[in-house]
Amino acid sequence: MVNSWKMDALDAIFNPSNIVIVGASDKPRKLGSLTLRALEASGFKGKIFLVHPSLSAIGNKDVYPRVQDIAEPIDLALIAVQSPNVPEVLKDCAEKKIHGAVVYSSGFKELGELGQILESQIAQIANKAHIGIIGPNCLGIGNIPLRLNATFFPYPTPIPVGTVSMISQSGGVAGLMHYAAVDAQLGVAKFASIGNRVNLDFADFLEYFKTDADTQIVCLFIEGTDDARRLIEVAKQVTPIKPILAYKVGKTAAAQRAAKSHTGSLAGRRELYSSAFRQAGIQEVAGIAELIDTAKTLSIIKHLPKGNRVALVTHTLGPTIIAAEILEEQNIELPPPHNSTIRGIQKAMGLPIDIPIDNPIDLLALGWARPDVFAEALRLVAIGDQYDAFLTVFAPNFQEDIGGGTPTKGLLEVTSSSKKPIIAVLNSPISYPPPEKSVLEAGGIPVFSSPARGAKALANIIQFAKTQRSAK
Repeated sequence: MVNSWKMDALDAIFNPSNIVIVGASDKPRKLGSLTLRALEASGFKGKIFLVHPSLSAIGNKDVYPRVQDIAEPIDLALIAVQSPNVPEVLKDCAEKKIHGAVVYSSGFKELGELGQILESQIAQIANKAHIGIIGPNCLGIGNIPLRLNATFFPYPTPIPVGTVSMISQSGGVAGLMHYAAVDAQLGVAKFASIGNRVNLDFADFLEYFKTDADTQIVCLFIEGTDDARRLIEVAKQVTPIKPILAYKVGKTAAAQRAAKSHTGSLAGRRELYSSAFRQAGIQEVAGIAELIDTAKTLSIIKHLPKGNRVALVTHTLGPTIIAAEILEEQNIELPPPHNSTIRGIQKAMGLPIDIPIDNPIDLLALGWARPDVFAEALRLVAIGDQYDAFLTVFAPNFQEDIGGGTPTKGLLEVTSSSKKPIIAVLNSPISYPPPEKSVLEAGGIPVFSSPARGAKALANIIQFAKTQRSAK
């Protein structure tokens, strides 16, 4: 059941007009100063108010002694004070009728019994006043389309706007997710580092994202949750509409101990989470790069695969073997082409002898020198219903006067006419992508520089599509 005040609180948190920083500071290394810097650097267009009991101004901004001294209404409070002072600040927020707060401070249940008592106090205050809290012990939140960075960490590089929203218990992992998204050129809608989850847990964010127009895909990093049952129940309502991808840690004893000391989380048994994820339609992944790669793939492709049969087409067999092995290890079928397709490919190649054709389909150096041959081979294997998806591996030469060039046009024509997904691996440095990458991705073909990452992303979307079909 949707808790309406929490949804209102999350709306205030992610879409504030006016923000107050409680614990603002004129010392550059203090949390309150870093928070102001992050907000201003992100280009937030709303009003920013500052509160500190003994300062009258910071730079050209007035500073108020208490939240209640601000005449205008406030949507979101960013609280950067020491943990023993947080309850009093929240009482002030309650009096001011602020319904969203980010508590950056640590020193709560992750430190044991005394911290747990303090956390219970702020939970009681917040729940009574209907204040949704991000944290405590967190990095904060962001809304990329709104140009809102409500953290104490100014972005080192701009995050592209998109449709993927990310929730992480860990602030450090939230940073890793940001960096991976930037590297993959994956567009982000919203993010939150939720820390100890005093009254907003994973299920609340899923409920909110279910109807959030900006969010089409949700990525989760989970250490543990106090209400796994509700997480799964809400996820079952969301996954038929929007994909949920999850990276769950806590498989080993050391990781479980670390999770408890980090955010006060009971990690739980990994295999129980994995089973529950499958039942709820959540696609589980095994790392941050895989999480972002899978989200990127789902955000780009126009059609989900209808089965698990894949054809691999290449001119460079070694890297393609890497992809083939990963796919088969994930129970993806790689059947050889029909005889009629083999004959068509041999004819297109026009060699003096008919070379053996299997799957992966190796077009030799001819496939590199003649993009028309590569495109024709892919077109032939896409005819009919033998395959559900395709993975191509090509080595761009980055020199226009050498080789025939990447078969960009042919790949785009096949994915459009067949209504089947293609993953394109263009062997290249991540820092120096070939120019064809942007053209292919704009046309619905995700591009990876590594055969391993491309294959794992394809395996994940095949598994996701299977789960979606089973749920219907």
